[in-house]
Amino acid sequence: MDQETLMNAVNPLISKCQIASSTGILDLNDSQLTEIPDEVFNFMSNAGTEIKHCDLSGNLMEEIQPKLALDFKFITNLNIAHNLLATLPKEIGNLRALESLNISCNYLFELPDVVFKLPHLIYLYAQDNFITEIDVEKPIESDNLALVDLRYNTLEPEFLRKLMNTPTTFRLVLNDADMTENDFDDDDDQDDDDGFIKN
Repeated sequence: MDQETLMNAVNPLISKCQIASSTGILDLNDSQLTEIPDEVFNFMSNAGTEIKHCDLSGNLMEEIQPKLALDFKFITNLNIAHNLLATLPKEIGNLRALESLNISCNYLFELPDVVFKLPHLIYLYAQDNFITEIDVEKPIESDNLALVDLRYNTLEPEFLRKLMNTPTTFRLVLNDADMTENDFDDDDDQDDDDGFIKN
């Protein structure tokens, strides 16, 4: 076994960083991480690669280090689903190229304000958290926002009523059950697989 193979066996993150240095895709999912190791930041900095896609899903992170947004500022796709996150750092707003953000299956009780400050965001996946409502009247910097998925949250009936009477520039995906239980009758789309979609 040569030295490089031995190092990869000892620290599998090295091989993942090596792949990222040539592809621009950093895949660290299901790596039992509580944070992004400094070695990852140092490796990618020395490699001089612009990371476009970053997958940190399925880890044990309670917070995202601000350093991610500062070092990987060209990311277009960030997946931090299935972690232990209760908030996002304000520095995420520095990801000016971000188009897709997946924060599903975490411990978010509100939708972080920073997501509304991402100018090129198209897709926001926030399902399976503990969100009770969002401020649909809050200014959204992105003119491209097309989809916000809020299925499997704890949305308040009062918020749902307000939502049905508030025009939005993006598609909201909600639970069919939420709409049925609260007796909402509307002309929006309904799909058994995708849930209730408000245009």
